[in-house]
Amino acid sequence: MHEALLEVEGLHVRYRGVPAVRGVSLRLGRGETVGLIGPNGAGKSSTLLALMGAVRASGAVRLHGEDVLGWAPEQIVRRGLALVPEGRHIFGDLSVDDNLRLGLVGRRDRSGSAEAVSRVRELFPVLAEFRDRQAGLLSGGQQQQLAIARALLAEPDVLMLDEPSLGLSPTAVDTVFDALAAVRESGVGVLVVEQRAEFTVAFCDRTHVLHEGELTLQLSPADADDDSLLTKAYFG
Repeated sequence: MHEALLEVEGLHVRYRGVPAVRGVSLRLGRGETVGLIGPNGAGKSSTLLALMGAVRASGAVRLHGEDVLGWAPEQIVRRGLALVPEGRHIFGDLSVDDNLRLGLVGRRDRSGSAEAVSRVRELFPVLAEFRDRQAGLLSGGQQQQLAIARALLAEPDVLMLDEPSLGLSPTAVDTVFDALAAVRESGVGVLVVEQRAEFTVAFCDRTHVLHEGELTLQLSPADADDDSLLTKAYFG
């Protein structure tokens, strides 16, 4: 079993008294990729936001064995957890390089910053090619690469992504997930929320199905071609 980086136990999220996440428990080890799929409104994004400290939650969220539930997001980033949110949230008026510099703010150790920037440029060559371009002028796929690179500059132990393929061309999706495979090989744990169920199940070491705020099923890559199982995952 891989060394545990992230352990979630009994996570609950409520909005104005209405349950959005109900008792979610999962584990992510070093160099593992775990998927989280389910229909719209299932609680996937709320789960990631709770892990990031961006919404109130109860339960336990342990990073390297330390419970960080209730910590501020910036503290959680420095503890080793980073999130690429849905919609990317880059700074469109700034250059590609300026966006990357902002990613350095969350680093636990400022030494080695130049080397870290070089590594993400090697992972995403387009960022070196368009380093002086206004980020808002990049294509959707290029902006997603920038958003992931910016998160990686904090040198997280766990990288979370919310719908990284949303709105991207098939070629751009392949580029993004090839990069995530390389990130995984470096030992970073990856937790990815996706609507593309078959693709996610095939890519991840294991995939959890979230339905109405609860985990209902766990799938392995061998299940990726089982249409009936995937249909059940979404529609019960």
